Amino acid sequence: MNKPIYRNSADVLFYIFAIWKSTVKLNKPIGRKTHMYSTKAYLCWVLAFFTCITGIQAQEVRTIEGTENNLENIHWGAFETELKRDTENSYLDGSSIIDDVNKPNARIVSNIIFDQPIIINDSYNHSSYVWAFGQFLDHDISLVENNSTEQLAIEVPNDDQVFIPGSSIFLPRSKAVEGTGVGENNPRQYKNEVTSFVDASVIYGSTSERAAWLRTNAGDGKLKTSEGDLLPWNTISGEYNSEFDPNTPIMEDAFGSGNKLFVAGDVRANENPLLISLHTIFLREHNRLCDAFAQENPSWSGEKLYQESRRMIGAYIQSITYEEWLPSININLPAYSGYRSNVDATINNVFSAAAFRMGHTLINGEIIRMDNEGDIIDRGNLALRDGFFQPLEVQFAGGIEPYAKGMATQVQQEMDAKVIDDVRNFLFSEEGGFGLDLAAINIVRGRERGLIDYNSLRSEYGLTSLNNFNDLTDDPNQAILLENLYGDINNLDAWVGMLAEKHIPGSMFGELVSIIIRNQFQNLRDGDRFYYENDPALSESRKASIKATRLHDIIMRNCEIDAMQYNVFTAMPHGDIPSGPDLTPTHLEAALFPNPITSGTQLKLYGERDEPVTVRVFDIHGRQLYSLTESISEGENFLNMPFESNDWRKGFYTLVITTEDRIKTLKFTIQ
Repeated sequence: MNKPIYRNSADVLFYIFAIWKSTVKLNKPIGRKTHMYSTKAYLCWVLAFFTCITGIQAQEVRTIEGTENNLENIHWGAFETELKRDTENSYLDGSSIIDDVNKPNARIVSNIIFDQPIIINDSYNHSSYVWAFGQFLDHDISLVENNSTEQLAIEVPNDDQVFIPGSSIFLPRSKAVEGTGVGENNPRQYKNEVTSFVDASVIYGSTSERAAWLRTNAGDGKLKTSEGDLLPWNTISGEYNSEFDPNTPIMEDAFGSGNKLFVAGDVRANENPLLISLHTIFLREHNRLCDAFAQENPSWSGEKLYQESRRMIGAYIQSITYEEWLPSININLPAYSGYRSNVDATINNVFSAAAFRMGHTLINGEIIRMDNEGDIIDRGNLALRDGFFQPLEVQFAGGIEPYAKGMATQVQQEMDAKVIDDVRNFLFSEEGGFGLDLAAINIVRGRERGLIDYNSLRSEYGLTSLNNFNDLTDDPNQAILLENLYGDINNLDAWVGMLAEKHIPGSMFGELVSIIIRNQFQNLRDGDRFYYENDPALSESRKASIKATRLHDIIMRNCEIDAMQYNVFTAMPHGDIPSGPDLTPTHLEAALFPNPITSGTQLKLYGERDEPVTVRVFDIHGRQLYSLTESISEGENFLNMPFESNDWRKGFYTLVITTEDRIKTLKFTIQ
C-alpha cells in the first residue's frame, strides 16, 4: 500500500509519454507489415492503459521511506539520502581532516562564553512549547547516525570547575557515506536517517519495519499504546510490567543501561518528558481519527483507516509548523503557490549541524508539572537532568497532562550564547567519570561536519561580511571574550556566531540563522508533492479546516486538560488563561443524555447563578457546526439539542459550553 499510484492528470500524461517513447524502440517490422508492433510493444501499451485507469481512481499516499515524492528525482528527501552541501567545506585536505588549527578548545569556549549562572527568560515571552515542538519537528526531518568507532575527544582544561581537569568529553564522529572522506577533495558526506519531509515520520517511522511494528495490525488502523493511553514499551506485550522484547525497534538510550523505553517513530523519543508528551498527543490523535473515520466509513479497511489518519496527522503537523510555530519565532515565508518539482527538500548540512541546533540555548533547567487547578503536582517539578531518558517520569507524574499543562505556562530561555548547566555540565555519574557539554559538542560537531566559519557562511548566504566582533554582538564584553578566544572573526565557529549574532529587530534570531531556517522550511514545503495544500485527496473544506487547526486544538482533544491558552507558543500564567479553573468561583456542571445519541437529546446544565451561556458543537476536524446562546437560571436547566436531524452524520463530536468566566467540554457520539 505504501507505493504511490499516480492519480492526477499531469502524472498520467507523463507516464503515457514515457511508455510511448519506449514502445517506439520496441516497434519492429514483421515481414512486410512494417507498421505492426511487436508483442512487447502491445504489452507496454496495455500496461500504460491499465495504470492510467486504475491510477486515476486510486488515492495516492506517501511512502514510509519518503521515496518517489519527486517523480523525476525519486530519492530527494528520502530516508538515507545524503544531506545537501550548499557551501564549500572546511576540511584541511578537502575531504575529512578537521580544521581546528585556528580554533580554541571547545570546552574553554563553552566555559567562557556559554556559562549561564542565572535564568535569562525569553524577551518575547515564548513558552516551552517553542523549543519542545522545535525538537519534535527536528526529529521529524533530520537524524545523522554516529560512528562509534570514530571517537573525538574534547580535552577538559586544567581550571575546569565541573569536570576532572585533563579528562575528556567524548563524542562519536558523524558516520560518513561509504566512499566519501577519502583521498583529496572528496568531502565526507552524511546520510539523513529519517525522511526530510515534514511528514510525521517522527510518529510512524521512516522504515517499513518500524512502521509495521508500531501498528496494532488488528484491522482498526490504530497505533499501539500502553496503559494510560501512552506510547508502547519495548516489551513483549507493550506494557511496562512485561519482559523486554529484543525484537522491538531500536530506541536510543544515552545511558546504555538497558532500561525499558517507550517505542515511537523516532529513536530519540525518550530524550525528555516534554518530547514524550508531544509524541503521545499525536499518537492519541491518530487513534482518535481512526475511530472517527471508522464510524463515518464502516466499509473502510484497517489499511485505509491507517493511511487516512496518517495523512491527517502529517497535515496537522505541517499546518502547525507553517501557520503557527514558524510565525511565532518570526520566520515568515512567502505565501504558498503550489508544488515545485525543481525544489529539492533534502535537509542541508549547515541546517542540521548548526542552525537548527538553536534549541539548546532555549531549554529551561526545570520542567513544570502542573495539575488542572494550576497547582504543582505532589511530586513537584522535575529537573531536566533528572528527566533525561527517564520515561518512567511520565508515569510517576500521572501521565502527560502535567507536562502538557506546565510547559504552556513556562517562559523559555533567551536565544543567546548562553546554555543552562543541565545540558552544559551534565555528569553521567556522581563520581564525574564522564560528562556531557552540549555547547562544546555542538562546536565540535560543526567542525567535524566540515562547516566553514561564520563570516564565510554569511557571504555564502548573501549577507555582508563582518569586520570585527563588535559588528557581531551587542554585548561589548562578549565581543572582547570572543576576540580573546578566536583572534580573528574569520575564525569564528559557525554555531557560536549564530547564537551570538545581533537579533533582527522584533525577532529572536539573527540574520544568518533566520535565512538558513527560512530557506530550509520553504524547500520542505514547496518541494513536497504531498504538502497538505497540494494533496488532491483532501477536499478544499478539509484543507481549510486543517489550516485553521492549532496545536492547542490537538492538545485539548487528546488530554484531560480543562483550559489552555489558544496560542500555546506564548507563555501564559495559569491564572490568566481565559476560563481557567482558578477563575471559576462557581460550578458549571453539564451532561448530555442519552450519550451515545440515537435520536433527540437534552443538555442538562446546573448553575449556581443566573447567567447567559453559549453552546457550540464541533466535528472531529474542529469545524463549528452549531451555536446557541441561552440564559440559564440558578439550579437545573434543560436545553433541547437538534441531533435528531438527518443533517447530523454518525460520528464523534465535541460540545463546548462557555460563560463569561468558565468553560465545560463534553464529548459525545451520534449513532
